[in-house]
Amino acid sequence: MVEKYKQGPVGFLTVMPSGTFKMGTCLTQWFLYSLLVSVFAAYITHTALEPGASYLAVFRLTGTVAVAVYGVSYIPNSIWKGTSWTTTLKFIFDGIIYGLVTAGTFGWLWPSVVH
Repeated sequence: MVEKYKQGPVGFLTVMPSGTFKMGTCLTQWFLYSLLVSVFAAYITHTALEPGASYLAVFRLTGTVAVAVYGVSYIPNSIWKGTSWTTTLKFIFDGIIYGLVTAGTFGWLWPSVVH
């Protein structure tokens, strides 16, 4: 395999169906993905924290889970697929933003203690 890489050419190809790009489908899938991330973040946070936990505790735990899923998951693309680290860092930055928004929302909506 090393010899094949030396001889080249080396490339990766993405093949997509022909036709017009369907932005609505992509946005719907992204929304569903975001819901899935939130479900996992909610499960982990609910398992670790009780109702009435502080905003900061909820923010930290949920944010860690969400950033890991949204951002850190792009690192293997630079390791194995040759994606530039600059591109990966941009994706990680986006992941941090999404993670912080998720964390803030969970902290804001976390249930208080019911008396």
